[in-house]
Amino acid sequence: MTPQVRAGDIAVVALIALFAWLGLRVHDSIAGLGEMAQGIEDTGTAIQRSGRVAAGDVRRSVGRAADAAESVPLVGGNVAAALRDTARTTSATIEREARATGAQLVASGRRGEEDARTTARLVGWLAFLIPTVALLAQVGPQWWRRWRAAAAPAPESPGGPPSG
Repeated sequence: MTPQVRAGDIAVVALIALFAWLGLRVHDSIAGLGEMAQGIEDTGTAIQRSGRVAAGDVRRSVGRAADAAESVPLVGGNVAAALRDTARTTSATIEREARATGAQLVASGRRGEEDARTTARLVGWLAFLIPTVALLAQVGPQWWRRWRAAAAPAPESPGGPPSG
């Protein structure tokens, strides 16, 4: 094997290693988009939590107003009951909407994370395989011929087989 052939083989192996490294970098870059999807999921969870807190705040603050209104002579009881009913329905609506919106965001975030992982795997492999296959298609026939030549039996000497 000549030094040029050996250097060419080393260059091919180095290129394949480079393609593998680039495939991993592409994978990691695309998989990083999953972090954005994780942020969407976290936002959904925060909306759900905020809805519960806001609903509780509405119930408490309107409840205090109802307590104050109850002391008004003649109409206080009716006003207090109406305020408490309003607080219940408003807080229930706030909680329900926050729960639904938050759940949609959580589900979207989870789908986005999985999509990012799937796409990262696919594109990472393609970034490795396409140039590697193209390179091996170029050098493979040469390697095959060298291997066949090395595996072939040595030709006999011109004088015939050795006598013995």
